[in-house]
Amino acid sequence: MTVSKIGYAYTTEDREYLTKELEGLGIYGCDQIAIETDSEGSATHPHKELDMIMEKIGENDSLIVYELLCLGKSVIQLADFVKELEDKGATLVIIHKEGKLAELDDETYIAFIKKMAEMEKMIIRERTSRGLEEARRHGRVGGRPKISEETVARIRFLYEHNKYTLRQIAEECDISLGTAYKYIQEK
Repeated sequence: MTVSKIGYAYTTEDREYLTKELEGLGIYGCDQIAIETDSEGSATHPHKELDMIMEKIGENDSLIVYELLCLGKSVIQLADFVKELEDKGATLVIIHKEGKLAELDDETYIAFIKKMAEMEKMIIRERTSRGLEEARRHGRVGGRPKISEETVARIRFLYEHNKYTLRQIAEECDISLGTAYKYIQEK
């Protein structure tokens, strides 16, 4: 079984930065280097090369990046990404770290990132709970608005008498297709 060192570089408007990335990956001795480019139509899926690496990466392989910025992920996304690598038995190697973080080995650095992501998730959950609580105190209730019994009866009548398709019922009753389907299935 061959072990691979796979380098990953992300192009930006700053060509000097790409040069730094590639030099760092070259010095590290990568077996191959994937360069992510901003090509036409990639705005909706900007990490095609990284996705291809993730499909092929295997146990004991290493994904090498110049710095975490190259992955273009939030802290939470980064923690999930590292977990996916670990599940495959692969490791993430970061060549360049800033300031005091440069003193940390990759394992400690990644553990720090995971802890930050966990904390961020807790903060988001807490803020969301507080916001929902505050909204309820002011009489606002989340979720989809309920539809009247008359509308439910109309949906069922139109469906049972084969006068309309589900799509036509949804349009006629000013509801979503899923809502129409839901009330037909509830019988």
